[in-house]
Amino acid sequence: MATLSSIRKHGAALVIVIGIALFAFIAGDAAKVLQPSQNSQLAGKINGKKIEAQAFQQMVEEYTQAINFIRGGNSLTEAENAQIKDEVWSTLVTNELIGEQAKKLGLTVTTAELQAVINEGTNPLLAQSAFRNETTGQFDSDVLMKFLADYASMDVEVMPAEYVDYYHQLYNYWKFIEDNLISSLLAQKYETLITEAQISNPVAAEYNFNARNNHAEVAYAVVPFNSVADSLVKVSSSDIKKLYETKKELYKQPSETRAIKYIDVTVKPSQADRDELNREVGEYAAQLATAEDLGALIRLTNSTVAYSEVPVTSAALPEDVVNNLTAVKGDEVYGPYYNQADDSYNAFRILAKAQLPDSVQYRQIQVADADAARAQELADSIYGALTAKRGAAKFADLAEKYGQASEPVWIASSHYEGAAISGDNATYLNTLFGMKKGEIKQLASGGGHLIIEVVDTKNPVEKYTAAVIKRPAYFSNETYAAEYNKLSAFVASNQSLEDMEANAEEAGFRLYPVAELNNAAHNIGGVQGTREAIRWTFGAEKGEVSHIFEAGANDHLMVVAVADIHKAGYRPVEQFADMFRVQALNDKKADKIMADAKKVSSMQEALALAGVKTDTLRRVTFSAPVYVSKVPASEAVLSGAAANLEEGAFSGPIKGNGGIYFIQSIKKNNGVSTFNAATEQKTLEAAATRNVNGNTILNELYRKGNVEDTRYLFF
Repeated sequence: MATLSSIRKHGAALVIVIGIALFAFIAGDAAKVLQPSQNSQLAGKINGKKIEAQAFQQMVEEYTQAINFIRGGNSLTEAENAQIKDEVWSTLVTNELIGEQAKKLGLTVTTAELQAVINEGTNPLLAQSAFRNETTGQFDSDVLMKFLADYASMDVEVMPAEYVDYYHQLYNYWKFIEDNLISSLLAQKYETLITEAQISNPVAAEYNFNARNNHAEVAYAVVPFNSVADSLVKVSSSDIKKLYETKKELYKQPSETRAIKYIDVTVKPSQADRDELNREVGEYAAQLATAEDLGALIRLTNSTVAYSEVPVTSAALPEDVVNNLTAVKGDEVYGPYYNQADDSYNAFRILAKAQLPDSVQYRQIQVADADAARAQELADSIYGALTAKRGAAKFADLAEKYGQASEPVWIASSHYEGAAISGDNATYLNTLFGMKKGEIKQLASGGGHLIIEVVDTKNPVEKYTAAVIKRPAYFSNETYAAEYNKLSAFVASNQSLEDMEANAEEAGFRLYPVAELNNAAHNIGGVQGTREAIRWTFGAEKGEVSHIFEAGANDHLMVVAVADIHKAGYRPVEQFADMFRVQALNDKKADKIMADAKKVSSMQEALALAGVKTDTLRRVTFSAPVYVSKVPASEAVLSGAAANLEEGAFSGPIKGNGGIYFIQSIKKNNGVSTFNAATEQKTLEAAATRNVNGNTILNELYRKGNVEDTRYLFF
């Protein structure tokens, strides 16, 4: 039982960053998800294998349960839930793509390899787990093994039900971690196999050394492209298309995207709404001074700050309340007042102040029995044994005797602050934080009895019993209806994108553009709750205008229009016409300049060309492009030319990014470093390994993997 107690102590503090891939389904679960079926609703396809929406949702739920267990059951935000869906999808894709390659290569993860990772204990999945050493706070494989042994031999008939349930949850959590370890180890093996294949040789090593170590000084003359007027050259559509064809692989997209324009109206409270709220808070403030049941009153006010019968630190109070504490004299009401920082109307009453510990270390024995008299008798007996003047029993011994945790645990104010606490819970906490070090008390609680011992206390701070009314300004139904009707009237009379663009500004609306909306997007324009709008967008035609979507925290009204549809595959050349037109113009200008430069055979002749600029470049190496400030442009071609030009030689015309260049070598210098083939080979291999990492490998597999993501239809 001690092992479980040790693990439970860390439960509330367990947080695993959602961004780490934590969900694995190499064998069983993945097989279920990727089963072919008839007439199924599909969340997507990976390498042609169908992913059923229902099975995908089941995996999302399993992941969510694991996260909730780790976080102590705290609810997740909309953004976190969206991240979980993305994590599950991403891991499904990764495991399938890498798993397929691993199967072809015969790669597996052995039991011994898994155990070695567990014994080492440094993997982030293990480091953030609950299986920690009491002294160090670090993952301890012995704690894990002890738990697994206890779990295998536990007697559910004897153990308390809550312990049995926790054991089951903790075991499922461990299997969750174990599956992920296997998944990550397999991916690591595959990545290592690829990266370790990056090798060099002495010839390449020497070439790389010279390119980096040797440098040159050159004089240059350049005729910039912008020295030729655009009107002197003509660019055709075929010129643009020709350039596009040379680079079209750069403009291939794996999935369909949409260009949209949307109206987003944020509904805000009117002045009438604010006046009414201020009046309400004023009325409630008057009741604060005399109300007998402050908890009921605070609930009635719909305050965002819960009332607790347990004193709290200033950290648990709103900043505006803390800032006004010095203005409160004794037990009195402060307010009503307006707080601009959070746009709220407020009032509060400080009932009491006291110096109390911030943290208490304690242990307890719980006594419960269907027979109340027998429970009372047993509790009295235990308490008497612990508080006897002579021969008092040890708390740890009695705790072990009655099958309960003997080791003390810490509880801090932050563990309960922010919650509405009353009744037995309030009595319990007030008793605990009011006890002195070494004190033992008996407390009736929940039909049973508790014997509590305070082992230690620390950090005495001032705590407050406070009743706070905080009402953020919010719009009324009338205000919302007015905004909705205004937007509805506009949409009714502007049923095309062209009409919206022409009339939005005059009607008091603004159109926001999104050039690339992916169907996996979580929202539009950072507004939460817009999944329905995204789903509509990907089912609409170009130019179509949507109905009004209610989004955000019920405070946004959105209308979407589809400006363009970008199908999966190669993007049309028209989308990049402006960019390629500039390049085509420069190519035409280069041809024109070259026609005048054909006969140039010396730097003196180059300097006579129209529009020419000149300067000197120093320490030019082949390993890095040269930045030419006179143009300005980054010119890798000059680095290569300078490296290969003999000292004193003239280059002739060179086409760069910013113009036509002529260079004359002034001086060539060898570096002071000595070539070491072995060292240089290691440098090259390290650079290649950095370039060929897990992300680049996965991106290449994804590009070739035929991945279809249709989750937007369901989630």
